[in-house]
Amino acid sequence: MAGEQPKAIGLVRRSVSVRGANVHTIADQHGYRMVMTVVLDTGPLVSALVIAQNVYEHNPAAIIVPGFEHADPVRHIITDLCDLVTPMQVYPRGYRWPLLDLDGPLT
Repeated sequence: MAGEQPKAIGLVRRSVSVRGANVHTIADQHGYRMVMTVVLDTGPLVSALVIAQNVYEHNPAAIIVPGFEHADPVRHIITDLCDLVTPMQVYPRGYRWPLLDLDGPLT
């Protein structure tokens, strides 16, 4: 439908001690319509499977989190499938995360 807001799914991980902003408020600020919120209490692998299933089922344009900590372990799968919206930044679908250099410069 023309003029309809893009859909979004909220993502909250119970294991994150910092609760952060309200996902519905963030959705409104960025012009998304929340279709559901997924609350996870699982490790990264199961969380990634749950996220993938919900993205394929609901076809959202974005996953919205109350703080980056909620998405950190699964940020790659999120941005492979849709946008990641945090209170501070929007990471578009296809975003390439910087490589972490643990051993210093590559030669």
